[in-house]
Amino acid sequence: MKKNKYQKKNRFPYFSVVFIIIFVLNGILGQLFVPHDPTEMSLLNKFKPPFFIEGGSLQYPLGTDELGRDVLSRIIVGGKISLIVVISSIIIGCFFGVVLGILAGYYGGIVDVVIGRMTDASLAFPSILLALLLSLSIGTGVKSAIIAIAFSIWAKYTRTIRGEVKILKQQNYIAQSKIMGEKDIRIMIRHILPNILDVIIVMVTMEIGKAIIQEASLSFLGLSVVPPMPSWGKMISDGKSYFLTAWWIAVFPAIAIIVTVVSFRKLGDWIKSQKGGSVYE
Repeated sequence: MKKNKYQKKNRFPYFSVVFIIIFVLNGILGQLFVPHDPTEMSLLNKFKPPFFIEGGSLQYPLGTDELGRDVLSRIIVGGKISLIVVISSIIIGCFFGVVLGILAGYYGGIVDVVIGRMTDASLAFPSILLALLLSLSIGTGVKSAIIAIAFSIWAKYTRTIRGEVKILKQQNYIAQSKIMGEKDIRIMIRHILPNILDVIIVMVTMEIGKAIIQEASLSFLGLSVVPPMPSWGKMISDGKSYFLTAWWIAVFPAIAIIVTVVSFRKLGDWIKSQKGGSVYE
């Protein structure tokens, strides 16, 4: 029996999951397999091409940069830093966004109005612009990048969760729980939170790719990882000046970003399709 177009479009993204597993494992174990010190400079080895180009060697499989640093090693370590920044910012942003969304949706009234105004104010700015402004305000560094990205994404969770909770609180089992004398906090944790977990999972999966782009953008502008520690965005920034003579410095980290972001996006699309396709936009 032939599969229709909708079924083909929503097949499980095996390749995406493989790349995501590689990304996570690289962040956890990658440093154990780094072939060279990612910060070690060797001007004698600068601008070495990748192994598949004449003049390249397997000693530096993806070549070296303008300071003789191994590009592969810097991509591996840069991936670990990206994972730390992205996961930390998603956890913080998701936590505060979900808590505020539940409070606004459950209580309504003045609580909903205040949180709603805060959410609208945050969503009035593009997330990358908000993260950039915050980074400029609080300074550079990994911690600053985590705070900036988390603050730029919490409102998306709040808006979506608020709407879901408003629907859930109309259900009979919520009214029965109130009649039986259950406290609000118990109702939120026991009855509401489990019923919005699928929405949270979809949102987290979709937001990880965006957070990677935000971190890379901040790094590109010198507002995330402090040199000489590598990051994908900073590698692209450093390599753009040598693109015509040493394209590999910028191209390989850019490929790493694209593959990782697309993989998370495809996984998020697949999960969303399993939930009916309208859980989160």
